[in-house]
Amino acid sequence: MNKLDLNLYPELKSDLKIKVMQFGEGNFLRGFIDWMVYKLNQQGLFNGRILAIQPTPRGRVLPKLLEQDCLYTTILHGIKDGKEVEEIERINSIAAGLNPYTQWPQVLEAATSPDLQFIFSNTTEAGITYDKCDYSETNAPLSFPAKLTIVLYARFKAFKDKCQCGGGLTIMPCELLDDNGTKLKNIVLQHAADWNLGDEFKAYLEEDCRFLNTLVDRVVSGYPVALAQEYEQKLGYSDSLMTCGETFGFMAIEGDAAVEELLPFAKGGLNVVTAPDITPYRLRKVRILNGAHTSNVPAAFLAGLDTVDQMMAHPITGPFVRSVVFDEIIPAVNLDKGMLQSFAEDVMNRFADPSMHHQLASILMNCTSKVKARVIPSILDARAKGVLPKKLCFALAAYMALYAKADGVPVKVQRAEGKSGEFNDDAYAVEALTKAWQSYQKTEASALFTVKAVLSDTKLWGSDLSSDVDLTACTAKLTHAVITDGVLPTMQALLEQN
Repeated sequence: MNKLDLNLYPELKSDLKIKVMQFGEGNFLRGFIDWMVYKLNQQGLFNGRILAIQPTPRGRVLPKLLEQDCLYTTILHGIKDGKEVEEIERINSIAAGLNPYTQWPQVLEAATSPDLQFIFSNTTEAGITYDKCDYSETNAPLSFPAKLTIVLYARFKAFKDKCQCGGGLTIMPCELLDDNGTKLKNIVLQHAADWNLGDEFKAYLEEDCRFLNTLVDRVVSGYPVALAQEYEQKLGYSDSLMTCGETFGFMAIEGDAAVEELLPFAKGGLNVVTAPDITPYRLRKVRILNGAHTSNVPAAFLAGLDTVDQMMAHPITGPFVRSVVFDEIIPAVNLDKGMLQSFAEDVMNRFADPSMHHQLASILMNCTSKVKARVIPSILDARAKGVLPKKLCFALAAYMALYAKADGVPVKVQRAEGKSGEFNDDAYAVEALTKAWQSYQKTEASALFTVKAVLSDTKLWGSDLSSDVDLTACTAKLTHAVITDGVLPTMQALLEQN
């Protein structure tokens, strides 16, 4: 069978200039941001393409992308007017790709292009962190903010040397962090100070560049492993980067009319809101949609399930997801309850879509940073109201149980029904949780010791969560139950307590 490339579809060849440098080339960016750029280009509203930068040294996507002339297929599913729909498109918004670990000088050269206007990123929540390192124009640092600082400095020097004014870029991180643009900017400023890049560069960052806070919402399940051959027969070609997702998509950008003019997503009919404050949209999405994922997936994975739709269809895990969201997360969130409940019903329907097959293992990627950003805040809000959210405590217990027999990265997990699995997490998190489990002796007392060790780690959580005695005790009791009784019986017992 022919492989998707420009020889097969010469009409997808494009001479549009590169306007976007994008750190990341994974499923989400390709299935949402790059798809939206494609949609704008179809309508003549953006007329620019993307340079994809490989985010990690061991990346596997970029070589596949280059083999296919940067083409790939999006396969979107959803429910419209009560009927299942499928939308298939061949996307050509990515123009080229570079591996910064072997092509760092080329990345810096690309940063000086006068056509460049935007930088997008999606390096997971763990990607926007400060990691002290050396400045180098020959070898790329591992950290995304450090790379970005050097990229922006290269652009600043090029425009300054050419006596040109401006040259600032609009930076739009898509990582699911509160105030992601602001946090990224602060880290870039810290690197600039570390490296003594000067007051003029700092002024360039402050005055010429714009770091915008964003919120993105689309479930992108990625490559359809189980249906790949079926889709290849349907498409008439092979595509190693087929990207499945839902038709639903939403983006909020914290900006003004000038941003809407530069990126006319809404004008192109896309579900994008630009507003001076996107806090309500962000809080709603991170706590309910992402919180529902992160709080329930560890248990479902341990129970031997593989996808989100399986989790929703299961007689125990499905009702448990609804209960976590409607009985514990929504009451904890300080927003209009009607708005939250309406959004939550949409989320439940999206999760249950049988066409999605969103892999639980992919959701577990960088699990610790996701728990910190998506689950812990709901627990703390509930505790501030005097409520002990037992099902969210169970979510912590199931998360910890993933690491009970870990011995490094990737984390290898023994699941129910004789299944196994693995996922990647931050090296420090794996080390900390593995160490905490070493003294566990299958007693409640040793479970308490283990849970205390994890919750007291301020490097993991930013504070000592073990200082909440009731929270720690409840989580420890449920952790012990997960190990001794099993994950599903423990969930069933919690459901029966309602």
